[in-house]
Amino acid sequence: MLRVRTLRVRTRALKPFIRLVFSFYLWYNYLMRYKVPQDVQREDQILWFITLRQLVMLLVGFGISYVIFNNMKQKYDLGTVEQIFIWLPAAISAAFAFLKIKGIPLAQFILLLIEHFFFRFPKRYWIQQGGEPFVSITTRISSLDKKKEDEQETKVFSKKKARELAQFLDGQKSDVAKRNLKST
Repeated sequence: MLRVRTLRVRTRALKPFIRLVFSFYLWYNYLMRYKVPQDVQREDQILWFITLRQLVMLLVGFGISYVIFNNMKQKYDLGTVEQIFIWLPAAISAAFAFLKIKGIPLAQFILLLIEHFFFRFPKRYWIQQGGEPFVSITTRISSLDKKKEDEQETKVFSKKKARELAQFLDGQKSDVAKRNLKST
């Protein structure tokens, strides 16, 4: 009899724990289901259509303009031209935040332009037997003339050089060399 009571007490103590585990199981499997985003390259939108990057850029630009406006307003009587120049940082930050050229943000587009004009070499096109050889600043013109003369001399090709080349490429006497040995 004593044993039966202890088992009942243990099961009564386990019932809240089992309910907790079961409720956690239900919560995890049914309530926590969500769709995995497919476009992970797109930035998350914080306010309506504004992303966090755009919001920070706008806050910095408008903050700078507001500080300049407050300081200038206390000291001077501002006209419309002065106010336009005061709010120029805000307009520039708005352009950097929202303006896209060919689908590329303005800041990235400007960096690409700087890279293109200052750090990349222009495209070079190959023309058969055309153009000039590469001449560096330190190359002397007389050395270029000597190289042209050397090129003309090396174009002479004899049978002896052909045999030597064939032996070198084969690693042994070539068929040409064997024929020559048989004929002599």
